[in-house]
Amino acid sequence: MKKKLYVHIGMGKTGTTALQNFFWDNRKALSSLDICYPRLGTMSNAHHLLSPHIPRFLEDEWDFQKVEDWAPKLADCTEGSVLLSSELMAWAEESKARRFCAQVSAWFDVHVVVYLRRQDNIIMASYNQQIKAGPQKRRIDLIYRKQSERFDYLKVLAPWADSLEPGRLIVRPYEREQFHKGDIRRDFMYHVFRQEIEEESFSLKKGNSNPRLSLAAGEYKRMVNTLVTEPKKNDRFNQLLMQFSAEKDQSSTSYFSSQSLLSPAQRREVLDASRHANEVIAKEYFGRPDGRLFYEDEPSGDESWPGIDLSREDAEEITAYIKGQDAKLMRHLASKITAHKDDLAYQIRHSARFLSHSVLSAAQAVPVYRIAREDASPIVIGGLGGSGTRLVVTLLRKMGVHFGGELNESLDNLWFTLLFLRRSLLLKSDDEVEKLCWLFANGMRHGVELSDELRSLLDEASALDRGPVVPFEHLQRARDTLLRSPTHDRRHEHWGWKEPNSHILLPHLDRCFPEMKYVYVVRNGLDMAFSDNQNQLKYFWGELMLDQPFEPGPEAALRYWVASHKRMQGFRKRMGHRLHFLSFDRLCADPEGELEALREFAAIQISKKELSEIADSVRAPATAGRFRSEDLSRFDPADVDFVRHMGFDVD
Repeated sequence: MKKKLYVHIGMGKTGTTALQNFFWDNRKALSSLDICYPRLGTMSNAHHLLSPHIPRFLEDEWDFQKVEDWAPKLADCTEGSVLLSSELMAWAEESKARRFCAQVSAWFDVHVVVYLRRQDNIIMASYNQQIKAGPQKRRIDLIYRKQSERFDYLKVLAPWADSLEPGRLIVRPYEREQFHKGDIRRDFMYHVFRQEIEEESFSLKKGNSNPRLSLAAGEYKRMVNTLVTEPKKNDRFNQLLMQFSAEKDQSSTSYFSSQSLLSPAQRREVLDASRHANEVIAKEYFGRPDGRLFYEDEPSGDESWPGIDLSREDAEEITAYIKGQDAKLMRHLASKITAHKDDLAYQIRHSARFLSHSVLSAAQAVPVYRIAREDASPIVIGGLGGSGTRLVVTLLRKMGVHFGGELNESLDNLWFTLLFLRRSLLLKSDDEVEKLCWLFANGMRHGVELSDELRSLLDEASALDRGPVVPFEHLQRARDTLLRSPTHDRRHEHWGWKEPNSHILLPHLDRCFPEMKYVYVVRNGLDMAFSDNQNQLKYFWGELMLDQPFEPGPEAALRYWVASHKRMQGFRKRMGHRLHFLSFDRLCADPEGELEALREFAAIQISKKELSEIADSVRAPATAGRFRSEDLSRFDPADVDFVRHMGFDVD
């Protein structure tokens, strides 16, 4: 009869270190229960060397063992059951996980144990761990959507569930409320081995075996990671920041931290994407008809959130702490800051410039132009000229959104036009674009006096001729009013701007305004092909979007419409719920329905009565359907098919 083999595959950040230390410290007690927790293949009390998954960075560092080398040895142990634990195993590729199960089944009756943590929480915990370890250099708001895909638990469980006999995959939720007697060690022993832990026989050490960095220390360490690549020095920073966290933030040492690296909206986005998989698991593995896998309350829309940006004050406190503990290490960081303050890579340059204010002398510090969190969530409206953006901004104004700045008769923001409507902007460095975005946001929200450096950029933009599209006197007026922007803070709940050309600059805007909500106004491409407003095509972006010379006319206009819309569709995955396609045609046909969708997208609180009254003001223009009186045979059939594919009438 085969021995039973229990393989605990994690997942990481579900108390694996605490469990592995418990198993190791209680090897004798486990043996008395006929359970072997072997020394073979261990690293830091875990059986990482027996894992079917070998991380690339460890391939040449650790001596991983093949199943045929270790399985026969463990099959000869004295105890009737063998327990292995390694969180590396959960990330085995599907083929490797299946092969591992098949190979091990030749020697053992295999059971696999896995703990699942709610996706928003495990993403944040894993990110904190990667910051500690050193490889993570990017902000979490740039990567959390990709991480959400990684934690599709149905996909994670599939190769193990398919390779084992029914009932051999043991799934447990990593949630204190659901732990047996509130302790993961007791939970594991009870649900895997049907054993209650007797404290006179088992050692139950208190304290967190794997504490985390505080929010401030974590962001400081992320910046250090971009600058200090030497492993020993990077690890020394980690040690000191862990000490700082333990002294300043008690939650950093608790198992279930209240720290939130993601906003409530981002966490809800992750949970919505994970909901189907979690419901299936709850029903299949726990027999819960309601499909509720996790019991912790989900974040609500009205929760306050401090953000993750590191304040100057916190940076100075952390720098002083490290300098007091290891002045030589801080001098090393200072040398890295000096070397990289003008680096071409944005993350490196920004980290060096931000940390320079606390690490270097005041004379050496470099200005950092980053949009403040409270200014990072405007509502921006764009689209092709003549698509109906003026109507949309008018409706949003009635719904309570503030559109300030210098506006023309079409309600375009001339400050934005002045700074960004130029092809040369696409050739400028990220650093210069950040300065321009900061300059623009300052005018819209604060009116702080500009530095000589920013005034120089403003003068450069003012001197550039925009041809017949924007009269020179409009540019000069925009420059003068931007310089005279009031100096009081503006804290409108909803604010933004409209400039049709902004869709071309979406990657730049998305990076500088990371919580921006973008409304792309779409109108029937055949109607747009016969519009008199072809300024984008003729004067700015035509050759760029069409990638070839062209003759202005309806054919080129439709090709431009198709190219622009395909490009915008490519941003759906990047921006997710922050990108909204608003059909001008549907708005005219069903104003109340389209306005409700817009209201929900912008998170505007307004009564149904008010919304209905606003909808009553919408009228279709006389130019609607003008394409029907034109010869459509002139167009490429593929372009017409794309218009139809986008949901517009082409007959």
